[in-house]
Amino acid sequence: MASAENAVFISTIIGLFATCFGAVYMVGDASGWHPMLDYQKWASSKTFYVGDIVRFEYNSIFHDVREVTERNYKSCNGTKAISTHYSGNDSFSMERPGHRYFICGFRDHCQHGQKVDIDVHDASSPSPKLSPRPSPGRAPTSSLPLPPSPTAHNPAPNDGSTESNVSSLHFSSLLIATKSLALIVLLFL
Repeated sequence: MASAENAVFISTIIGLFATCFGAVYMVGDASGWHPMLDYQKWASSKTFYVGDIVRFEYNSIFHDVREVTERNYKSCNGTKAISTHYSGNDSFSMERPGHRYFICGFRDHCQHGQKVDIDVHDASSPSPKLSPRPSPGRAPTSSLPLPPSPTAHNPAPNDGSTESNVSSLHFSSLLIATKSLALIVLLFL
């Protein structure tokens, strides 16, 4: 009887931990970030929520990632980017509902389709027309459990620590939650 109660308790804890952290989506899935993919089609096939992480993987010799305003997204103007990233492995935490716009700043890449509009929804009230959030313990097929990206490189004069701190905080929280879950499992088995 105690084993059954422990199993129910552990299942409940695992479910709670699984719903506390968002999914990680690699932009373009296995294809990655390059100008030969329809990123609007890719993004429209996903439902992004607050807490999710969007990750860009690419060859940094040929590409970069620039977060831009809607106006600069539509005109493919990366000269006044909100932030510029060129590590080849960049993650962005979706912290609030709304659109986030990303382009490649290399010549003509944006004009050839290397841009994506990520529409982030509030996790507490998804739109009825949207697909349901993945169930606890099951990540979307495009989800990859990847570590956070290196520090962002921002053209604006600041220390560049905001994006890095967000990623590090998310990763640290995930690490603490995983260790806590392991401890709980060990205590009750």
